[in-house]
Amino acid sequence: MKKYNTFTPLVLIIFFVCHTCVFLIGAQSGSTGAVKGFVKNAKTGEAIAKAKIVLVDLNNESLKYELQTDKKGSYYKGGLRPGYYSFTVEKEFFLPTVKTVRVRLSDTIQTDFELQILKSQVPGAIKKADKAMKLFREGKWENAVREFSERITDDQTNPMLFYYRGIAQENNGNTVEAMSDFQETIELKPDFVLPYSRVGKIYARQKRYEKASEFYQKSVELGDQDITTLYNYGVVLINLGKSPEAKVVFENLLSLDEDYADAYYYLGIISIGLGDSEKAKELLQKFIKLDPENTNVPIAKKIIESLK
Repeated sequence: MKKYNTFTPLVLIIFFVCHTCVFLIGAQSGSTGAVKGFVKNAKTGEAIAKAKIVLVDLNNESLKYELQTDKKGSYYKGGLRPGYYSFTVEKEFFLPTVKTVRVRLSDTIQTDFELQILKSQVPGAIKKADKAMKLFREGKWENAVREFSERITDDQTNPMLFYYRGIAQENNGNTVEAMSDFQETIELKPDFVLPYSRVGKIYARQKRYEKASEFYQKSVELGDQDITTLYNYGVVLINLGKSPEAKVVFENLLSLDEDYADAYYYLGIISIGLGDSEKAKELLQKFIKLDPENTNVPIAKKIIESLK
């Protein structure tokens, strides 16, 4: 982060998810929280049994938990330390979904999911991808890419094969190939949210903010209300100098998670640019209170002092 010396918003892009770890500060040793919820068919409302749920602790991505819904479509996981978790929910013949959820100290968070049906034009094609998915979940990216490629030869109309190969390509450092797979996924399934945010993230890392903004905007228009997506979209807009649009995005984020500290920081910076010093001080003080160990706190304090 550059040293703050003017009232012009200076923003450091901290993509993507690492910013969520800050809420672990202040958690008591040994204290935990829990999550529970249901997974159902978005069209029929029926419970989806044996849906696979993977939780990843975004403060320490080596901490991963795998769950499965029961016959009523419900799940429960306790013993989770407070902080943000990425939920990935998958079930054969359905589109996967991803959501960032904050686990609170000594609380059980209700988080439900609705899955959209995926119709494959080749009978059994998804089942044949089991080997590729096993390699994918084991993090064997190169082998997974090779296996997905073989499955794509059998079924070039299944968007999920391209989507998962794209993630494997990205994790294997093959950004160009990953982008191609995500674009193919979008061509095959234009209303599938996840590849848009994936592409947006890649463009943002390349500092191609206009392109990143286009894909994040489309993701949100399709119904993406994941708080990580909204955070990244808001920061991209700030880097484009689109503070009013960024303000709307961060306020939307806070409507989903009112204690998301970084959103208050950037809204405070935006308020300065809009000439509202009192609002800026209020927002930055809220940011400091929520996350006193955040690396941006010294900057926020200097800004508050300069506004007095």
